[in-house]
Amino acid sequence: MIGLPANWGLELSVLNFRCGRYAAGAACAVVSILAVNGAWAQEPPAVDAAQRSAQIQEEFQALSGAAEKSRFLLSTDDGKGITFADILRDPDNIVLNFRWAKAQMAQGNIRGASSTLERILILDPDLAPVRLYYAIVLYRLDSLDIAKAQFEKLRALPISPDVAAQIDQYLDAINKRRQRVKQTLSVSFGVHYDTNRNSAPSDNERMVLGSLQTITNTEDRHQSDFGYMGAAHYDITYDLGYQAGHDVFAGVTGYYDDQVRLDNLDVGTASFEIGGHWRSPYLTITPTLIQTAAELDNEKFLTSRGVRVRADWKFRPDTTLWGQTSYFDERYGATPDSSALPLRSGQRYQGKTGATYTWDNQNRTTFGLTLARKEAARSYYTYRSVGAELSHTLLLAGGKYVMGSFSYGVDQYQQPDALVTGNTPMTRKDYPLRARLSYGSNVGNLLEASWFGSDIGQDIYQFIAPVSWSITEEYQATSSNIANYDYDNWRTQLLLSRRWAF
Repeated sequence: MIGLPANWGLELSVLNFRCGRYAAGAACAVVSILAVNGAWAQEPPAVDAAQRSAQIQEEFQALSGAAEKSRFLLSTDDGKGITFADILRDPDNIVLNFRWAKAQMAQGNIRGASSTLERILILDPDLAPVRLYYAIVLYRLDSLDIAKAQFEKLRALPISPDVAAQIDQYLDAINKRRQRVKQTLSVSFGVHYDTNRNSAPSDNERMVLGSLQTITNTEDRHQSDFGYMGAAHYDITYDLGYQAGHDVFAGVTGYYDDQVRLDNLDVGTASFEIGGHWRSPYLTITPTLIQTAAELDNEKFLTSRGVRVRADWKFRPDTTLWGQTSYFDERYGATPDSSALPLRSGQRYQGKTGATYTWDNQNRTTFGLTLARKEAARSYYTYRSVGAELSHTLLLAGGKYVMGSFSYGVDQYQQPDALVTGNTPMTRKDYPLRARLSYGSNVGNLLEASWFGSDIGQDIYQFIAPVSWSITEEYQATSSNIANYDYDNWRTQLLLSRRWAF
């Protein structure tokens, strides 16, 4: 998925209740933050990984002026329509081989592209652009020793300062990736506007003891509001030294959402996780232990402890099948606004499965199914749910991206709540829907280095250029057979994020 990182453990979707629905809106803000900021993902981050794949073409262009023959190679198409049968008919055709390598890259077959580029260099070892492209592919394949040797060969050639700087960046990245201990710090700040921040019923009616009543209290009707949010995540990973790349990791996350007017909906969370990655050529298994504490209006109301196990199987070069199961023990505490919250305490079981398909270097689609059961201290808070989500990421030139997702599900509760439905046997059934579209890039695309002069100005530019920005529009709604839980909300969000690796 291109969206919430698997090892963050912010399991706040459990806040699907009356007071909890208010907090759930803020939990969605956490999800939005993590989805648009690809740099916060693990293994490497999905957007970052996809961006690196797209940037290979841009980095290859940097050497296009090295020789006339290189310029001719770069003028070829993207390889569409080329097959291996074409290569067999003319195996020594450099241009044909290069087009085939580009086709393999577009299909996600990185290893195949590596072999094809190696064959081109055997035919003509003096093609510096191909050697750079080959070195970048090796870097992506984690063949760091061979990639370093290729970069060093290129570094010794008479190349432009810009290309030399790119190669130095890759050599520095290789040295960092060889470190046994890796650390990352990510920080985000943003602002959002909600049309129905308090999740008030759509028709301004609620059911009490089986009778519909009009909501007359202004504070309980639709309330729009602005909010300011901040989040930080620190992650440390230790490589166990195996060739397969097994590692262990730990991370801590903090988040706070401050409402301008509706202070009773201010939400803060703190989460800690520890786990590891077991890797084989086609399968990665990630077990994680997670603890999360959340507060509403500066009152602690939720402590969640649990475990999650995820498996990713590289079914084909362009297709990854994945599955995830989790268990959480959720304990709610009473707050001044709701003394009944402890009745929602209990266990939550969840299973997810799906597939991610990489169409080419710029397009990736993920489809997933979710089954969950929440057991609570009272049966009218116990429910089963099933849902599906479809998401897509489109990468554009210059590091820009568009991300969209759509999800729909059904939550079926176990028993009626007599305080709501009275003597009627009506059991709550919700149909949650969520649609989101984000567009983002980095600040460097909006600025020119020359605007900042030299020395201190350039230091400022180097600091702010990697900052990513995104704007998100989101629609969230729940259709319910009980008016109390039937609502919708539009959210507009602007986010700035910065990530450091050391």
